[in-house]
Amino acid sequence: MRTRDLVRGGALWLAFWTTGCGEPVDPPVAADAGAECAPDRAVFESDIRPRLENYCGSCHGETLQYGAPASLLDPETLFSQRADGSRLVDLIADRIVDGSMPPVGMPRLPDADAQALVAWASCGAQTAPAATGLRATAPVFLSPGRGPEGLATIDLGATEHPVGADVRDAYRCFVFEPSITEDRFVRRFEMIYDETRVLHHLVLLRDPEKNAPLGEFDCIDGTGMPAGSEYLYAWAPGTGAFQFPEGGLRVRPGDRFLVQIHYNNGAAIPDVRDSSGVRLYLDAPVGTEYGMIAVGPLDFEVPARGTATVASRCTFDTASTVLAGMPHMHEIGSAFLQETQRAGAMRRAPVVRLDGWSFETQLFYELPVTLAPGDSLVTSCTFENPGSETVRTGPRTSDEMCFNFMYVTPPPTTRYCDEGDAARPTDVRYVPGECAPMGVPTDVPLVRGAWSVASAPPMLTAAPVPDGRWQLEAISFFVSTDATPVGRIDLSNTYVLGRGQIVTSAGRIAVDVDSTTVLQSTDGASFGGAREITFAGPFDDAATPAVVALDCPASAGDNTFDWGLDGDRLTLGFTSTMVPGATLWPRYTFVRVPTP
Repeated sequence: MRTRDLVRGGALWLAFWTTGCGEPVDPPVAADAGAECAPDRAVFESDIRPRLENYCGSCHGETLQYGAPASLLDPETLFSQRADGSRLVDLIADRIVDGSMPPVGMPRLPDADAQALVAWASCGAQTAPAATGLRATAPVFLSPGRGPEGLATIDLGATEHPVGADVRDAYRCFVFEPSITEDRFVRRFEMIYDETRVLHHLVLLRDPEKNAPLGEFDCIDGTGMPAGSEYLYAWAPGTGAFQFPEGGLRVRPGDRFLVQIHYNNGAAIPDVRDSSGVRLYLDAPVGTEYGMIAVGPLDFEVPARGTATVASRCTFDTASTVLAGMPHMHEIGSAFLQETQRAGAMRRAPVVRLDGWSFETQLFYELPVTLAPGDSLVTSCTFENPGSETVRTGPRTSDEMCFNFMYVTPPPTTRYCDEGDAARPTDVRYVPGECAPMGVPTDVPLVRGAWSVASAPPMLTAAPVPDGRWQLEAISFFVSTDATPVGRIDLSNTYVLGRGQIVTSAGRIAVDVDSTTVLQSTDGASFGGAREITFAGPFDDAATPAVVALDCPASAGDNTFDWGLDGDRLTLGFTSTMVPGATLWPRYTFVRVPTP
């Protein structure tokens, strides 16, 4: 390794990992430190401590790391006078105002959070300057500066690979089959930096099916990302080593590994030879097992001299936990946003937002998100294209991408997750719920339904319901008004998608529907999300509405719904307050499927 190259370009911030969280030798002291200002301790507990924990806790937390001299989460430590007469609480404001904290190379605090901390710590005497450059709402995932002692390592990468002065977008794949004699966990990934002047990014994949040939080849014209391969690690300028707190990613005997390096010699440097790569630290396969997945839209374009925001949804079929993620865009990106949307919920909750995007500072962020089956991650990127040509998705520097490379447990079964435009989905996946009878078909048809304003939903008429299976055929949502506190509903662009079925047998009914609602307001805002309806219990078809004492889900209580039968069509109706200021009456119509 050429140590001189460790301080080039985006890798400069690595030097601050072991020193950037501590104090300068001569810390600035506020002129009136400790003399007049008495920050409100009640506000500290309710508002300030959570912000400090989020943005400063990686270093100045309950466990001190990376050279930090003291915790910022203990009020007694904050307010006590030190030997020089200063207090840590005074330095919070000073350091944010002068820009020395967070350390150089780390994202700036969002303006609202920076101002809240400065105003509290200085009793309103100081004001945080507006941040420039990258701002993030999640803390950076920091790994130790050195790898764990005593672990075996494997180095994978280029060996004196020539990068000509005319190379602008070259993708080289280097494939290895190292000697691994038993299952191991990769505890840490660490870049081996050589010619950072020509490095654009690096991706490491595991190729368990050995679809990539051993040796070196052109990734674009050759095999590229081999079928059946899995992401293990991604590096871009600014990214550092990644070390799991425990556990890791599993590798097995006979695995092949593919290192893809994107070279771009934009400065036309002559006689460049590169030996960059990645180092794997191997540990016993004990603890949490993780996998990597790239979440985000795969196909989009940004018009010439225009701005565009693109988005996609990723729905999880199994309970999963996210450890960290590395948002990734190219050069015309300006903002990145990822949100969670819980199954059946209309609103979304933020996971991470980046403003003032910097291609030279691509970092892993702590994202301790727990997802239940049916929950989704919605990923969106905003681009500003000043050029005269449309920019499309692709691997080149001049193309664009919108991903979050995420470490997730249990390991995902797919390398990418992109279900299309998150704002306006065109399909909904059907997975039989817990109350669906065993063995029901899964290839039920997709149904699209409209919304309309009504003072009440259509009347439904009860009739004896025969045993059988009924497939979803139509959906109609009736809403009491299109004028709501959050905006007027654009009925022409609001819709619902669904797949589902009912099974009636021996006086029981089992209802199982997966749906997605898109609620568009006339001012352009879009809401909506996935909803699962799954319940079962004894059904008395003597009258409508029906009150069903549910035996699935367990301990669910009673469910009341309207219903009606018209020939071979069974309609179920519900009453909902999911639209603020209005009553919503969803109606699902099922057609009886002939018995084979």
